[in-house]
Amino acid sequence: MNYKIRRGVLKKYKDERNVTEIFVPDDVGIIGEGAFNGCTNLVRILLPDTVQLISDTAFIGCENLKCIALPESTIRLGWYAFKGCHNLSDLTIPSTLKEIGKHAFAGCDRLVSVKVLHEGRIYKFVLTSELDDERWQEIRHSLHRLDKAIAV
Repeated sequence: MNYKIRRGVLKKYKDERNVTEIFVPDDVGIIGEGAFNGCTNLVRILLPDTVQLISDTAFIGCENLKCIALPESTIRLGWYAFKGCHNLSDLTIPSTLKEIGKHAFAGCDRLVSVKVLHEGRIYKFVLTSELDDERWQEIRHSLHRLDKAIAV
């Protein structure tokens, strides 16, 4: 694979013709700024459990990306992280994610719902507008209220 990795940071992935799915190596903890910028061939990206941070503009312009699941270790998504990923329609986020940067999902026109992994279960939330940090915090709080309602 055409990765440039330095000290646990995936700095750059070079888009490859006919490669539509990739596995990010296990030694990556950070997806760097613009690491996948404009990788138009990728449809699915599989991230290891070691990824904690997805930096600003990490996947900007990956217009054919359809599917990505953030591992439970991910705590922050940077600004414009998935901007312009027009075909992104299958997104799974762990409830442990603390912050979504501004306009992280701007232009993700097909993202009408998000799946949230919480306490070993997956919950689906319908989105009526762009997924931003304010909406994300509402989702997280609703999951915590659900926990209290179920706990006896």
